[in-house]
Amino acid sequence: MRRLLLTTLLSSVCATSAMTATSVGSSTSTSGFNLTQSDLGPETLWLAKDDKGNKPRKEKKAKKDKREKGKKAKGEGKSEKADKAEKPKKGGKDDKPKKADKVDKPKKAEKAKKISKSKPADFEKRVERFVQDRDETVERLLRTPAPEGRDMVKILSATALALAAPSLNIAEASEDEVITYRNCPPGLAKKDPPCVPPGLAKKGVTYEQWASYSDEELDDLLVERREPYVEAEPLTERDLLLLGSNQIANLYGLNPAPDGHRYALIDGQPVLLTTEDYTALLRINELANVPVLGREVTVAPTAALTQADLINLYRLPALEEGYNYAVLNGQVVSLRDDAYETLQLIRVARAVL
Repeated sequence: MRRLLLTTLLSSVCATSAMTATSVGSSTSTSGFNLTQSDLGPETLWLAKDDKGNKPRKEKKAKKDKREKGKKAKGEGKSEKADKAEKPKKGGKDDKPKKADKVDKPKKAEKAKKISKSKPADFEKRVERFVQDRDETVERLLRTPAPEGRDMVKILSATALALAAPSLNIAEASEDEVITYRNCPPGLAKKDPPCVPPGLAKKGVTYEQWASYSDEELDDLLVERREPYVEAEPLTERDLLLLGSNQIANLYGLNPAPDGHRYALIDGQPVLLTTEDYTALLRINELANVPVLGREVTVAPTAALTQADLINLYRLPALEEGYNYAVLNGQVVSLRDDAYETLQLIRVARAVL
């Protein structure tokens, strides 16, 4: 009896479950029918969302993982690009070695740039005048005496030129005394500081320092200053110096210049020059401005004159800034400071005593 009752009970339960399943299936397929959370349990609602195509939360985590991996990959890519950018490029400007020539140029190259050449038209006129008037000009030069007290022929015959000492109060010395010191050229005697060549004066060299230079130091300074002139290209093959070596020797009663040397005349002071000295002198003379003097004006080649004396005696125009007058081999010239300094160094270091 018990078995019969259990069998009947199980049969009715199964039939009820089948009917419920059939009712649910047909309800879900009917259009316009919506399932609510009250009709279905929580688990059934979750399964229904899965059936509509929504991905489970685990897959969302996977998607985030993919995004993070993508970001990491992009970050690694950028870091790799940054690493590549940090690497120096081959052949870049920064890798090129600096040229030592631009930084450490020799002094002679720097000084050569300072040599300023005359305008071709002016220089041609000067050469033309020199050729036409030379013989007459030289004849007049040899007959013109120096002003009293300024004739270097008389001064040199009376005493040997000495070097002015640092202790000498040069500012209080008379002009007649000053010209007896070979390290104080007359054209620099009234400058400030007195006697000091313009280039050295601009560098702050005082009279006391200049007067302390030994003969050896003066010679070294001249060799340094004359280099750019020795190496400069000549403007002409013609020697444009008025007086020749033998004529200067005759004026001062000197023996003929030894082989490989010749005399020149700078502000009344005879100098004995080597080939290099004379080449530098020719280049300096070529670069000079030569004022045209009146017919009644004659230059005294043996006179030692200050800048003011030169302007007054030869009726010269006022000097431009940075220029100086000198008398070179009997001709009045105007020179820039750098060329004038080298000229006066030749006078000091190569003076015939």
